[in-house]
Amino acid sequence: MEKRKQLKKKKRLSKLLLFIVIIILSYILVFKTDIFIVVGIIVEGNNKLSYEEVVKASTCNIGENIFKIDIKKGEESLNQIPYVKKSKIKRKLPDKIIIEIEERKEVAAIQYLNLVAYIDIEGYILTIEENTGNILLPEIKGLDLESVEEGSSIYQEVSMEDMEEFILYSENLDILELMKEVDVSNKDNIIIYLKDGKLVAFGPLNNVKYKLSFLNGILDDIEKKGLEVKKILFDKGENPVIVTDNR
Repeated sequence: MEKRKQLKKKKRLSKLLLFIVIIILSYILVFKTDIFIVVGIIVEGNNKLSYEEVVKASTCNIGENIFKIDIKKGEESLNQIPYVKKSKIKRKLPDKIIIEIEERKEVAAIQYLNLVAYIDIEGYILTIEENTGNILLPEIKGLDLESVEEGSSIYQEVSMEDMEEFILYSENLDILELMKEVDVSNKDNIIIYLKDGKLVAFGPLNNVKYKLSFLNGILDDIEKKGLEVKKILFDKGENPVIVTDNR
């Protein structure tokens, strides 16, 4: 009976020693050899941001042990960049890091003093530049802004209901890209200037989805019929008025 106890004790001790040896060898393999040293960093999903900008913000470094890289810290750092909507850092064993990002896209520009703030579809200010007059995106004018700051949301700065919905559905219907300027200085009648010279008196920002769908249908009909239209007026009653001259 005593011998059995001693035998069991020896087996437990042997297993413990084996476990300790495995832990030590694993530690040496992981942290004291070059097997898990990062030799390559792959960036996916970047268009606006450069490879170097993404890698620098990720805090990942070539030559660092792959298990010492702080994934959470790197993703949090990347998400501080205004152009980054989402980010994910993955380890590809034994020696690669993959950085996946989803970028925000500029869809409109907002004038502020002598500056231009570019926003995405959710209203986030992506970048602020000096106004050189060479603005290719639709300009939103007439907003009552106290300040602009990269990374902040324009919808937090203005008290205009349905502005977010207006930009969202305009983009989804491919109407936003047809706009040259949107003047919101008169909240009772938003004026849209299209790139082809047409003026759209949109009225107030209510029933936005319906009115934009209606406008989209009108523009399609104008194109199909080859009509020379100067103005589309939503502020003259329940049904829009089409003006084909300068009256």
